[in-house]
Amino acid sequence: MKLRLASIGLILLGIGAVALAVVGPSFAVSPSSKYITSTVSTGSVSVTAVATGTVAASTVYGLKFGVNPDIVSSASTTSGGGGTTSGTGSNSSAALVWPVKTVSATVGQKVTQGQVLAMADNTAAQLQLASAQATLAAAQSQLASDQAGPDALTIAQAKNSLSQSWNSYTQAVANRDTTSKQGALTISQAQATVTSAQNQLDADTAASAPQATLDKDTASLQQAQASLASSQLKVDQSNQQAAQQVSNASLSYQAAKLQYQTKTAATSSTTIQADQAKVASAQATVDADQAAVTGASIVAPADGLIIAVNILPGVNAPSTYAIEESIGPMVATASFTESEITSLKVGQSATVSVTAAGVSIPATLTQIVPAASASTGSGTSSVVTYAVTATLTSPPETVLAGMTATVTVTTASVDNALRVPATALKGSATAGYTVQVVSGDGSVSTKDVQVGLVTTSLAQITSGLSDGDSVVVGSSTTRTGTTTGANSGVNINTLTGGGGFAGPGR
Repeated sequence: MKLRLASIGLILLGIGAVALAVVGPSFAVSPSSKYITSTVSTGSVSVTAVATGTVAASTVYGLKFGVNPDIVSSASTTSGGGGTTSGTGSNSSAALVWPVKTVSATVGQKVTQGQVLAMADNTAAQLQLASAQATLAAAQSQLASDQAGPDALTIAQAKNSLSQSWNSYTQAVANRDTTSKQGALTISQAQATVTSAQNQLDADTAASAPQATLDKDTASLQQAQASLASSQLKVDQSNQQAAQQVSNASLSYQAAKLQYQTKTAATSSTTIQADQAKVASAQATVDADQAAVTGASIVAPADGLIIAVNILPGVNAPSTYAIEESIGPMVATASFTESEITSLKVGQSATVSVTAAGVSIPATLTQIVPAASASTGSGTSSVVTYAVTATLTSPPETVLAGMTATVTVTTASVDNALRVPATALKGSATAGYTVQVVSGDGSVSTKDVQVGLVTTSLAQITSGLSDGDSVVVGSSTTRTGTTTGANSGVNINTLTGGGGFAGPGR
């Protein structure tokens, strides 16, 4: 902002110099006050926006072994100052060690698209690719198997297993039934023995048999009863065991049926989708690893200039960029104030002056960042600016990235205009403008004028003056003795309109 104010001051002083040197002073009759005049002329009146910025390459690529090129900075994708991105490619490829074999790129070298810049040993990448390919083959085989469904052997084995389970179940049921019948027979026989012993005791008792006979009959009865109880216990146990065997066989058969249904059913869509996802993931890994193998050679992604080489033959490549390449065209990015940005648009012509290279280069505005940035000025005030990028047209090789540049854009212009120095105007855009005209005899009169485009240095006159008229642009006071009065020196008229020299057409 200070630079712009200084520039305006120089312009104003220059106007006085032009008026004196080109037109020559014309003095009034007063011995103490004299007018400084300028002649009305025909020419161009232009309004320009000027800002200081920096030259840069439009794109800078960062190159590594095994991964695709990164865009380190780009004038077309960043907010006026470039940006950075991290290395791309698969994590496994980025983690590989790359022993550098050859380096042909040098800083400052011009390269063409596809030119080999460096080569590295790709043995580790080859091994990684082989492993990825094996994983892919396994995933593809599983998918094919699931899509085809069960084969004849699997179905036959499932049927055989189901038949065996069924046979085991039926055998268990038959054994249960046999055991039950055998147990019933055993109980019946034991019960008959008890009945026979009871009948014998009853008969001997009725016949008044000797006591020894009755004791013998009683012992036989007790023995038969004990045998019946024991037989009943054994039969109950046998029946329970047989029933449990039937229950187990039934459960086994049910499990065999479920297993048969699972093995002979078509694969579910969920399983197929999971298999397909595994194949896709494995394929992506193979593609990345294949790219890593190919990436053992770093090639130029486009025509450009090598700006950094960070590798040496015989040494492992660093994790950072091995080589950096800048791609044309060159651009200049500068910050314009909020009062200027509204008159700028993409596609406008501009001129970029690079003092260090001693050149002025045609350019075109290619980007205007709509987000403002506030930079603190003097005191508590601040200046809101917007980043504007201008693409240079065929800059010479002496123009290098990082050089300071002045971007000038003509925002309004009128050719063949009747014009006067802006300091000749008095008044404002709302109240109207007047100028003081000096006639041939030295008399001064005030005339109303209509203005068109008004800049900090010139004003377009649309009516009220003629080419060749002499107008007052200021006054000087004669100094007497050694004392300078308060009003001594040059008095340059100033405008009272808002915004300095704003007027119609601004």
